[in-house]
Amino acid sequence: MEELRELVKIVTNRAQKKIAFLEWDAEKKLSKDMELFYGIQQGKFTSDEQAAIHLYNSTPDQASYKMAKSRLRKKLLNHLFFLDFNNRSKISHKYEQECLNLLHQARMLINLGEYKTSERLLNKLLKISFEAEFTYITVSSLEVLLGIYAQVGKSYLFYKSKELLLHYRNILKFEQEAEDYYNTARLELSKSIQARKEFLPKLVPILERLHKLWKQSHSFNNFHYYYKLKIFFYDMVGQPTEIIHITSESDQLFENGKINPMRFDHRFNKFMNVHAYLRSKEYEKGLYFAREYLQAFDPSSNNWFAFMENYFLLALHAREYTLALQIIQQTDENPFFSKIGRMAKERWVLYRSYLYFVHPSETLYSDFTYQTLINSVPEYGKDKQGFNVAILILQYLYFLKKNDLESLLHRIEAMRKYAGTHLKDNFSDRAKAFFKLLMIPIKEDFKPMYCRKKGKYLYEKLQVITPPGEAYAEIEIIPYEHIWEMILDIMMATKHQLQKNMG
Repeated sequence: MEELRELVKIVTNRAQKKIAFLEWDAEKKLSKDMELFYGIQQGKFTSDEQAAIHLYNSTPDQASYKMAKSRLRKKLLNHLFFLDFNNRSKISHKYEQECLNLLHQARMLINLGEYKTSERLLNKLLKISFEAEFTYITVSSLEVLLGIYAQVGKSYLFYKSKELLLHYRNILKFEQEAEDYYNTARLELSKSIQARKEFLPKLVPILERLHKLWKQSHSFNNFHYYYKLKIFFYDMVGQPTEIIHITSESDQLFENGKINPMRFDHRFNKFMNVHAYLRSKEYEKGLYFAREYLQAFDPSSNNWFAFMENYFLLALHAREYTLALQIIQQTDENPFFSKIGRMAKERWVLYRSYLYFVHPSETLYSDFTYQTLINSVPEYGKDKQGFNVAILILQYLYFLKKNDLESLLHRIEAMRKYAGTHLKDNFSDRAKAFFKLLMIPIKEDFKPMYCRKKGKYLYEKLQVITPPGEAYAEIEIIPYEHIWEMILDIMMATKHQLQKNMG
């Protein structure tokens, strides 16, 4: 009770006169800042101009609107202390946030001269921090605890904690080095294709150093940096079987108690496992694991939609078009689809357009999205990197099927320009070989038998060219070999139709 009385006294005497929180009572008349909150939440306000006109019939630079924005910002920041980390977040976030809250509370109490309660909070914190291997929090907590022990004269506990602090500072030093390598590598791997290509050889010694740091420190953080960067490396260089090995090995380490269960992200491991089966063309295994793992992803998260992309592509590559349609329908029915980013939405438009072409369905067709995609010439910007070839190919297929030769010739010219500018290195061998195949129908006057004969060498070459890694890859929404078979079928169907019309 003494501790409780002290806390009540502190809150009573020291609390802000008016704590700004969001008010959820719908029966009360809304304040302007809460009107702004609901307007943004419900999508009514997408710009300052809209909100200012609605709330004050003014422009965004007016003081009244600025004040409403400021009040709402304070309320939202206050609510950060009361967020729920139990469901959608990584399991580690829940424990990390609990530690940070306890550390914050302990520091506040020390500033108010309350050492006894602060010490109790810090010891509770350290129990979680030790178990979850939050080294940076452990170091900060021990430093604060040493200050308390020095202040109240607890000599034995001071020196015992100091010894612990020196141990964890040493681990933290290893982790900081590893973190620096990891962040630098992630930055370089997010740049242009050419920049990635130049950086990849430098990643080999970095991985060797990370592995050494992990073995020296036995720290989860250093395992994490090594594990993730190794997966990214093999993904970039196009060695998916290595990724399958890493994910399986990580599961084994976890089962053997070698990886911290409070920190290991099973979802990422599952995601990369399924992605690797797609890249290695082991479609049946990939589909099996995709079905098994789907329930691990929260449908309200971006991770769910990213996982569904791999699931969809596996179905499409395996020619399981009915399953691919079911996946599209699941995605469409997810109420959180509107929350995902613009680029992700554009990818789903492209996916459904491809599926519509190979497996027409009324539920797939959207006149606006499909026709817009077909009639537009891709913008070769960084934001569409990896999908420019896919868009050009879809346009080619569409105009070939319509027998619109004039439009088809325009797309062929666009392909020539794109290949000349963007497909210069050997990492584009599959795309270059396929582009050459796409030129054959033009040269052979769309005669399917001649095209099959002339394209045999390139078709066989496609089957032995190893797909490039993510560092260089243009996404094959449908494998190029399958598309060439479709092209031959389209030309044969067109030929039969012409003969029927003439006969």
